[in-house]
Amino acid sequence: MKKKKHISPTVQPKQKGKIKAKTKAKAKSVPATPSDVEYQHLFDTCTITKEKIAEVDKIIDDKVIANRKRYDDISTMVQAGGALEGTFSTSSLFKSRPQFNAFPGSLQQLYNPAASVPEYSFQQGAGMLPDFSLGFSPKSNPFGLGFISELNSDLNFISNGRIPWYFIACVHYLECGFSFNKHLHNGDPLTALTRQVPAGRPKVNHPPPFTFEESAIDALKLMGFDKVTNWKLPFILRKLEAYNGFGYFKFHSMNSPYLWSYSNQYTKGKYVADGKFDSEAVSAQCGSAVILKRMEDRGLIYIPRF
Repeated sequence: MKKKKHISPTVQPKQKGKIKAKTKAKAKSVPATPSDVEYQHLFDTCTITKEKIAEVDKIIDDKVIANRKRYDDISTMVQAGGALEGTFSTSSLFKSRPQFNAFPGSLQQLYNPAASVPEYSFQQGAGMLPDFSLGFSPKSNPFGLGFISELNSDLNFISNGRIPWYFIACVHYLECGFSFNKHLHNGDPLTALTRQVPAGRPKVNHPPPFTFEESAIDALKLMGFDKVTNWKLPFILRKLEAYNGFGYFKFHSMNSPYLWSYSNQYTKGKYVADGKFDSEAVSAQCGSAVILKRMEDRGLIYIPRF
């Protein structure tokens, strides 16, 4: 009886480059910032804490409105180029700036706004009148300013691509606590070039000390804000939040006190040190969006939405 020939199982040759790797489950992507619609909704539904209204009004009256002309002049000089024309460029220096409690991914959005604002809503409607069907109506105007003339002034800023004076005021508040003895870049003293990132600013043709205006022009151009042509509400709020970073939104699913402290949009939770979040801590600083909201309520400004 013949033995059956044992047939070895066929060994498949290795197929180079065709071995399928195990597919890893994709992590759910988290938006880097609130959407335009979310920013507008937060602002339009913002209610300032009653006990804080007097404090917010004092900030507006004593700091923001009182210094409007200086902010206006800075905006005009940025648009015109001023004596510093040709010395500015959107620099990578700001990208490495150590932000207190900042979310690193937000730095590009803050310091290179022209290149990082693809949203179509910021590119449409230049020079168009705002849509009053949104329900905006100024509640009061204690300074006796003509609302229509003030509104036209604000619209001229937007239609001409100028930085709104109230945006510069908020940056001044966030970076310098309204001090005119500090650099708008980072709050360093004007008696010397900036030491924190971006170091060695402003780039002007004389040694320190510097004026607040020339340093502010340098800071705003360095951050690329002279390239922005439409200053709408979501854009303004996003850039203000970027100064402190998007860590609250990204890591804690909460509204930033940097914008919303003193309002119904914020209760508690705060970074008390770099990278250290305390869920029970409460911010003692007024939010910058709250300042803008109160100014709208009083009929001092109007910020177009979309």
